Amino acid sequence: MKRVGLGTIVLLHVIRESPIPMTESAKKEDLKRVEWSAKEQLNIAQMALEGQGFRVITLIKQGSPVEQILRTADEERVSIIIMGAQGKTLSAELLLGSVSYEVIRHATVPVLIQKAEVVRQIGHLECHLMCEQMFERVLHPTDFSEYADAAFQLVKHLKSAGTQEVILLHVQDERTLHHRTEEQIAEFDREDRMRLENLCRSLRLFGLQARFLLQHGHPVRETLRVADEQNASLIVLGSKGRSAIQEILTGSTLENVIRLSQQPVLVARCPTH
Repeated sequence: MKRVGLGTIVLLHVIRESPIPMTESAKKEDLKRVEWSAKEQLNIAQMALEGQGFRVITLIKQGSPVEQILRTADEERVSIIIMGAQGKTLSAELLLGSVSYEVIRHATVPVLIQKAEVVRQIGHLECHLMCEQMFERVLHPTDFSEYADAAFQLVKHLKSAGTQEVILLHVQDERTLHHRTEEQIAEFDREDRMRLENLCRSLRLFGLQARFLLQHGHPVRETLRVADEQNASLIVLGSKGRSAIQEILTGSTLENVIRLSQQPVLVARCPTH
């Protein structure tokens, strides 16, 4: 991310309040122990990042992780929030539980969810990145809304990050097509192909290779299938869509793509919202 201008990194660790009842002295002692451990890990990360030429700020805060992450993002005026998550899992969900999704819902800046494969070894866990070259091949699902356009504006400027190809995807939701005639569906497809080709032309002006796919089906399933089949290294989404049944890029669709994708997910915010 240094290639796209990342210069300062704020490393934040939030200490949750212990759910176990304790005396005040025990609480203080427990807090000191947790803070010491967090400082040690943050110092190691800080040295590694400074060795790569970054300016690093380390912070330890107490309270609700979601509130502290959002507050810190505002106070430090960050341009992006980066969080880690476990790749493609239903039961384990995100390593950070609902924290990641709540941050995405309320953040005023883009949020990048980096995916990792968790390998359980005796006595410890190891995390391996799912996509080493994260920006190489970008999948951008769109419903042509202003929210999707906010994500598209990010995609246009990813060439300096190493992006070689962008795949635009639009999914005609099968649940809204069953009462349409074949002629109506064909007209929808014609209009959508024109929109997608216009977006591709815009990306080519920014020096990016671009192509599009128009699919019929369930937005979540199609997004995940295309991401895997096309070997996408990153999915870039808008944070809300405009479908009549609140699908494609909104509500549970966004959450399910984030949870179930093997690829990292970058979620953009609409500037007007």
